[in-house]
Amino acid sequence: MFLGCEIGGTKLQVGVCDRRGKVHALERRTVDRKKGATGILQQFTELIPPLVVRYRVRAIGVGFGGPYDLERQRTIKSHQIAGWDGYPLQSWFHRQFGLPTYVENDQNCSALAEATLGAGKGLRRVFYVTVGTGIGGGFVIDGKVDNGRFGAAEIGHTVIGTRRLEALASGLAIERGVSTVPQAARYLGFALANTIAIVNPDIVIVGGGVATAGEKFFRPLRQTVKRLVFPVFANNYRIVPPKLGQTVVVVGAALVAARKGR
Repeated sequence: MFLGCEIGGTKLQVGVCDRRGKVHALERRTVDRKKGATGILQQFTELIPPLVVRYRVRAIGVGFGGPYDLERQRTIKSHQIAGWDGYPLQSWFHRQFGLPTYVENDQNCSALAEATLGAGKGLRRVFYVTVGTGIGGGFVIDGKVDNGRFGAAEIGHTVIGTRRLEALASGLAIERGVSTVPQAARYLGFALANTIAIVNPDIVIVGGGVATAGEKFFRPLRQTVKRLVFPVFANNYRIVPPKLGQTVVVVGAALVAARKGR
């Protein structure tokens, strides 16, 4: 068994998964932003030990909600939670729980899970986008995450006009009245048309809270991409919702642990 942990801006999750990604136990908690990184780590010290003992966990995978430096094994920062700048997250988990630990960006975990077990199963080039409080992305080629130097596929930080996509199309942008859901979908469509021209994916999987609006979101998104996409690639891709739902980061993190902890 392998433990998958999600560190988000509003919630954290801990799940026990087998090597095939089946979830055997799941714990979810709300993040208290006022307590910052310290509060999240305290929650893990309460949640993880009983699961490790009960399921004889072999390794831990962590999906971190922000850029992560794999070479130095440190978080770079979180855009939602204070206290994560340059934090040695992998070594903290190893010291605290005595198990091999592997940390990845949370959206890379999501991309891996959807490419392996979800909507992208069986396809070579899978691009994953989440539209929630912020906007993140991950790119999987032949079953492996393309992680760049210490991150890649950060579509939320691409620029439309003079503003970042995340400021125009995220859940927070909608909450603040910057965009409606259809407007947010069209902004994302601009960015995805450019992304498709660059990476030519077989499929684009769009998840996150905003995407749960269904066709109100997906219809203008698909229409915008169809209108703007490089014509040569027009028949190469599909845009679909994810299959794994709220457990996607946990499952992906557990898969990372299963692969690296052999």
